[in-house]
Amino acid sequence: MRALVIANGDPPSAALLEELREGAALVVAADGGARSALALGLMPDIVTGDLDSIGDARDAIPADRIRPNADPNATDLEKAVALCLDEGFDAVDIIGGGGGRADHALGNLSVLVRFGRRARIRMVDERFAVELVAGEAEVDGPEGTVVSLVAIGRCEGVTTSGLRWELENASLDFSAYGVHNEIATSPARVSVRTGDLLLFRGRWVEHHA
Repeated sequence: MRALVIANGDPPSAALLEELREGAALVVAADGGARSALALGLMPDIVTGDLDSIGDARDAIPADRIRPNADPNATDLEKAVALCLDEGFDAVDIIGGGGGRADHALGNLSVLVRFGRRARIRMVDERFAVELVAGEAEVDGPEGTVVSLVAIGRCEGVTTSGLRWELENASLDFSAYGVHNEIATSPARVSVRTGDLLLFRGRWVEHHA
């Protein structure tokens, strides 16, 4: 089962929301993400968080859909994803997680590392779908689809197949080394023996010269 979480970053486009809303059995807004949902004509099933940024949108949401969570040691996005997992979902797409402050955007990506081995968690925007490589991952798409690999800390045993520039049992650190590869043969595959490796699957094609 797949859930959709709307975070309180840059609002998604109507087209992206419609694409990911289809087939999602639950829509959860992380605090101020409720404002983005309502602005696009979508009533979330659940709103959670400390509710310090929901604003006037709270008045438009039925009380039984609001689940306050004042835990000071978790972000509103973490609370929303954890709620989905507690409800039994094994896949969660996050939209509205980028833009704004760089520290918030990076913190939002950390949710993929924290929860990405419990379920398939993706952060999706107009350009990328990002997820943790939990051992191995398959990357499908047209030839030339942009693929980036970013190690969060040290990753060992990184191996790829089907990409234009391959890795074989490589070690990666937090750097730009794995940025902007591309699919040569679909589906491509990425595996990692140890460490937290983020896979950025582009939503566009851009062939290198």
